[in-house]
Amino acid sequence: MNQYEVALEVAGPAAMFARPDTGGTPTSYSAPTWSAAKGLFESIAFFADGAAWSCPTKVEICRRVGEAGGRVNFQRYTTNYGGPLRKIDLFTGGNNMQVYATILSDVCYRLYGDVVSSRWKRDNNPRHHLQNLFDRRLKRGQCFRTPCLGWSEFTCYYWGPFREGMTEVDTALTFEIPSMLLGVWDNPSCGRYEPIFRQNVKIVGGVLKYEIPDEWLFSQNREVTTDA
Repeated sequence: MNQYEVALEVAGPAAMFARPDTGGTPTSYSAPTWSAAKGLFESIAFFADGAAWSCPTKVEICRRVGEAGGRVNFQRYTTNYGGPLRKIDLFTGGNNMQVYATILSDVCYRLYGDVVSSRWKRDNNPRHHLQNLFDRRLKRGQCFRTPCLGWSEFTCYYWGPFREGMTEVDTALTFEIPSMLLGVWDNPSCGRYEPIFRQNVKIVGGVLKYEIPDEWLFSQNREVTTDA
């Protein structure tokens, strides 16, 4: 069976992969969640009908070549909220509410994934189609929407092929995340709201490998030879 792989590098001045347990003053995980990585792939190319989709398999936390590594940088972040959940005195007075968060700063990641699909015919392979569309757009600098690192205001200042000789994996990073959100839905395509977590998630030598539920991939990559 052919393997259809996709990969890209992203970097930006700020990122937020919010921990659900931090509530109204969110704090970011120290690495992208699986669902955030999937969103980055889909910002380049995706199929609305779910005929094929990019499944993230791992992420490498990177640094600039020659730069000291071994740590993840956090910083405080304040933004204004003008929505309907403000306190009544702020709402009636037309004033914004300040929201505080703890975000990541100066991040760079290399993302890896496999293009998977449930069924296809011999003359219509959506996995190959999506991989080809993704690679073509990446080389041209095109995208479906501007890639962002978690929150939509944290857009990437770089997204594209790996920058060999400019960035490298931060092999000095090794730590454990006690509990980490994997995804918000019970199925990556047309799923129901059912958050899935993983415990004792290890980042070894700057590499995080995602533990994907078997049921998401159990029926994937089967070829159909009939015309039905």
